[in-house]
Amino acid sequence: MPIRKVNRRGETRLFIDIRYKTKDGQRARYRKDAQVQTLPGARVEEKRVLLNLARFGTPYAPEDEVPAPPAASPAGSPPTPSTTPALPTKTFSEVVSEYRSTFMLTDLKVTTRRGYALVLDRHLLPTFGELLLAQVDGAAAAELDLALSKQDRARATRNNVQIVLRSVLRFATSRGYLAGLPPALPRLKAAEKSILEIPSERDIDTILASAVPSQRLAFALMAYAGLRPNEVRALRRRDVLLPGTNGEAQGGFLSVREGRSYGETHTPKTGQREIPITAPLARLLEHVEHGPKDGRVALNQQGKPWGQYGLTQAFERVRDRAGLGGWSVYGLRHFAITSWLRAGVPVHVVQRMAGHKHLSTTQGYVHHLKEDLAEAARRIAKATEGRGNSGATEPGEPEQGRGNGRGDGGASHDPRPVKGRGRKG
Repeated sequence: MPIRKVNRRGETRLFIDIRYKTKDGQRARYRKDAQVQTLPGARVEEKRVLLNLARFGTPYAPEDEVPAPPAASPAGSPPTPSTTPALPTKTFSEVVSEYRSTFMLTDLKVTTRRGYALVLDRHLLPTFGELLLAQVDGAAAAELDLALSKQDRARATRNNVQIVLRSVLRFATSRGYLAGLPPALPRLKAAEKSILEIPSERDIDTILASAVPSQRLAFALMAYAGLRPNEVRALRRRDVLLPGTNGEAQGGFLSVREGRSYGETHTPKTGQREIPITAPLARLLEHVEHGPKDGRVALNQQGKPWGQYGLTQAFERVRDRAGLGGWSVYGLRHFAITSWLRAGVPVHVVQRMAGHKHLSTTQGYVHHLKEDLAEAARRIAKATEGRGNSGATEPGEPEQGRGNGRGDGGASHDPRPVKGRGRKG
């Protein structure tokens, strides 16, 4: 077999061994450790060697070796020829195969991995797959971005394409397939500001009242504890600390240790966090003391853990039945975060409770509290009520407190308007 495992000094290595004939009919062998010590990576290298043999009659393409500058030689003697191996010649799709089998598995979260895979399959591989890696330069990336712009793709989509492309090219650089990132890659576009749609307390009460018990608990974990859907799916009984008083559950904390997405369990990007349990949520969690500690807290109507899309679909059915179209299931989490801010919890504490990696994400909720902004407008209007007429007088009454230019504090009876007293803002 062309690829086999060998044991060298107690270490198992992938070894490529290909027999072939040279152009003049001589027998030869390509025997070398695989550059990438994974089976997919070794297969990519094997494919490249066989392709070079078919095209050039040698395992190496002409581009694989370039002449180096001649070395200095003694006077009167001919210069010694020397060659320096160039960077390996790979296609973009070959690099992506290695990228998927190594970096994407070891360095990316499952949700990020899925998003990157969609970008690769929908945009990058159809565009660059057959090109040599060196051909995927700044001009090619800019041309793709222009094509996406003409298709009226959102800025976020165009940014995601460029982010994944940069990630692949950085990976290629780390493997020695590129000397560095190509210059003149398109700059990322400024993100479009999103407006958070935050349900009111009445909306939350309506949704919870319209849900069946199994749905109500899952929705309450998002609306009162700010859990993400993947964290609701992963929550276990051991993660709930719920002390009781006189048999009634109250207080306590939730420990968010992990999430579950697409059948895989993963650690939240900000690590473990604890969230206080409010009284409404505590009443719904009274049953968690019964059953195995590693059992799931939130189960569907069949008594099984929620699937990847189960919570979203259940929420949409309940939302539509309640006549509250337009909300996303993440609106429940948004409600929790804004309720903490309204309660006066410091922003940096809310950041930890919400599991936000960046404080700016939490601060974004402050700027989108529409109800609070409306209330602020009402308070300002009330506080300034009557100020616009503070200088007016009833007919026949003198103005109080204004000088008449004679220093006697009396009223001025000049009917002409006084210029220069107005002030903008």
